[in-house]
Amino acid sequence: MLGMWNGYWKKIRQIALAMLLLPFLLLTSFQSDVALELLGALKANNAKNVANFFGQNVSLSIKNDSGYYSKFQAEVILSDFFRLTKTSEVKQVQRTNSSNNSFYIVYQIKTNQGSYRVFVKLVQSGGDAQINELRIE
Repeated sequence: MLGMWNGYWKKIRQIALAMLLLPFLLLTSFQSDVALELLGALKANNAKNVANFFGQNVSLSIKNDSGYYSKFQAEVILSDFFRLTKTSEVKQVQRTNSSNNSFYIVYQIKTNQGSYRVFVKLVQSGGDAQINELRIE
């Protein structure tokens, strides 16, 4: 009888652990997908694909110019940067895990104009990740 209860509690612990880990694993997988999509968009100089992740407004800083722009304005500014600067290599150098519904991804890009560090802050909103800050330095 005691052996039956031990097996029962072991199964309950396994199920509880799985339920605790599932949201973390799903969020990590989601963050990886976003990180890969952004990496591809940066490598392709595709401002539209980056802008797909912008919230309604975004803090955008490119080199020494910065401001708080609408999604459309930020896409136009980023398009101008990509038009003048052709990316040859992109590497993800850092990513944080989600805390307080936000996470960060840092990329290093090499272009015909030199190397830049790209800092992206994403916020979880309604199940989607939205960029609310993008800095290219």
